Amino acid sequence: MNTATTTAEDPTPRLTIAAAASVLESHFGLTGAVSSLPSERDQNFAVDCGPRGRFVLKIANSREARAALELQNAVLDHVGRQASHIEVPRVVAVAGGSAIVEWRAATGATHCVRLLTWLDGELLVRATPHDSCLLASLGTTLASLDAALLQFSHPAMHRELHWDLMRADLAFRHASLLDAPERALVATGMRAWQAIAWPSLRRSVIHGDANDYNVLVRDGRVVGLLDFGDMVHTATVCELAIALAYVMLGKADPLAAALPVIAAYCARLPLTMAEAEALYPLTVARLCMSVCHAAYNARAKSDDPYQQVTATPARELLAQLATNAAGTAAVAFREACTTS
Repeated sequence: MNTATTTAEDPTPRLTIAAAASVLESHFGLTGAVSSLPSERDQNFAVDCGPRGRFVLKIANSREARAALELQNAVLDHVGRQASHIEVPRVVAVAGGSAIVEWRAATGATHCVRLLTWLDGELLVRATPHDSCLLASLGTTLASLDAALLQFSHPAMHRELHWDLMRADLAFRHASLLDAPERALVATGMRAWQAIAWPSLRRSVIHGDANDYNVLVRDGRVVGLLDFGDMVHTATVCELAIALAYVMLGKADPLAAALPVIAAYCARLPLTMAEAEALYPLTVARLCMSVCHAAYNARAKSDDPYQQVTATPARELLAQLATNAAGTAAVAFREACTTS
């Protein structure tokens, strides 16, 4: 049975449900109901083993370095010890004690496999309402996480990642795939990004992808984070900027959604003046990156609708922000940083 269709061009695993169940049983000694979860470049499965618990089986793409997964595991352990009030998945080791095992696809490609505990709760994308209490709890949670990670270090943290906001130029090179109005919006964002005073910004490891599918909510408050696959050592303020780009999507008043997040974040982990200045350009740059990567993926991964889930709302939000009076949104962001 051909259990994966990974090619040299596309390293993403393509396991069937049956194949995932086989990997689960052979490596972790577990059986249960298996179902697919969305992922950009890896393959994830929800696993319900009844009395033995619920888990997430993660099959990394064949180009993902083992060291990058070791980085994720180390951060999960660090957060569990230094910021235990933030709920994050725990790594489940195999019988021999290894937290990462290897699985070879029928194509010959080798994929690293991990098993993580399941966290109960509601994803931010489905939680309602997005009121000031919920939004503020997002800011507080991210600030607590970043505070815990300020002194964290790992050999694999310095890596090139196409979602790193400091490397937004990797996304902007796809701008030629956009139509004229979109290119104009992205060009404006690119210019602001290029003017950021990068040397003046603090650097640390960040989660790097606090989108509304990775934020866990219970009882109207953010309690934890999922999917640490986009962690990277970068400008610390990028964490907040990324979250703001997502929290404003689909909102009638994007700034009203963003400001409670900013104020709560800064109350827990104050931004420097340089970081406050960079926050709005970074947020816009993240939206531009989403649009550019979506345009590329529309061709490269046309069979995967998850690749486009943010594209349309990101374009709409960029256009919406562009209609604001010159500098209004940037000023509002800076003021929120200082009123916490």
